[in-house]
Amino acid sequence: MIVFIHTDWCQFCQRMKAATFRDKEIIEKLNSNFYFVDLNAEEKQDITFQNQTFKFKPSGNNVGVHELALQLGTINNQITYPVLCVMNEKKEIIFQYNSYLSPKDFKLLLKKLEE
Repeated sequence: MIVFIHTDWCQFCQRMKAATFRDKEIIEKLNSNFYFVDLNAEEKQDITFQNQTFKFKPSGNNVGVHELALQLGTINNQITYPVLCVMNEKKEIIFQYNSYLSPKDFKLLLKKLEE
């Protein structure tokens, strides 16, 4: 499972959506070999995952972060967008990466994950 954690205001997140996740080869690999989840870190609806309900945590006037984004995207006690969180079949986090990945670099990551 690959979870792409992003926000609407993050320029690098939007660039990945426009380039990396529109690449035909990447789309095919994600659809055939992975369970891909697109998670807006500012999602306001509750999400149940692993029999636990995660909620939006407001931090100000119409701003905040979703607990599930924090759970899956926190690296070294902070969350920096975009985040890729890779989980194994047991839904254990096996890899996290918090930076922009070009289509070329994302293809290399997918290749390593498939091995």
